[in-house]
Amino acid sequence: MATEAKVDDAEWRALLWREMAAIEQAKSTLMRRHEIDDRTAASLLALCAEEGGVEFTEAARCLK
Repeated sequence: MATEAKVDDAEWRALLWREMAAIEQAKSTLMRRHEIDDRTAASLLALCAEEGGVEFTEAARCLK
């Protein structure tokens, strides 16, 4: 694998981990505020994204 490809892969993985962390933080916030389970929090987050016409991760960032 070329050095440039390794850097691109590392940047992509870092972005993915940041997005996953934002989603988990938003789910935790929803779970704590509304006393709901993980699955329900994920569903609410997906609904917020759909209704707002934004990506799932953008909805997560808004709920932090």
